[in-house]
Amino acid sequence: MRQGYIVATLVPLFFVLLSSFALAEDNKENEGMLWIISNNELVEKHANIVVADKFYIFHTYDYISIRYYEGNETFFSSSKHVGKIVELSLHDGATLEIKHGNETLLSCVTHKATLGNILKYKAGITYQSSITSIILAFIAAIAVNVAYYYNLETRIL
Repeated sequence: MRQGYIVATLVPLFFVLLSSFALAEDNKENEGMLWIISNNELVEKHANIVVADKFYIFHTYDYISIRYYEGNETFFSSSKHVGKIVELSLHDGATLEIKHGNETLLSCVTHKATLGNILKYKAGITYQSSITSIILAFIAAIAVNVAYYYNLETRIL
């Protein structure tokens, strides 16, 4: 009876202690957040992002450094941007770099929102592999039907 009481008090205490350490560690690493909004949708941050003609950068850092360029041509540059919202115009194939201090928060290439770019960059590898699987299954079904047809035809002749 006494062991059940000890376990019933120590297990919840252990979970509270463990979650408090996890929250403390999460808050230590998470000093700010960064969002990219395009067409009223949150854009996932990858090496290649698909955005509309105008897109916005929201952040909660005290400052960020933004550089938006393609080759030698710089479209937007701000070394200590304090404002929380930045509006940028799309330049297809341009590189967007966002830093906080010496830490690189995001380095990606922006692409125009066309069907090809959406399938290539936004849909992700899972969607691309499922499309490939469907096409291969369709080709295999055609090949099986053709082989079956020719096999029946040779038996008839």
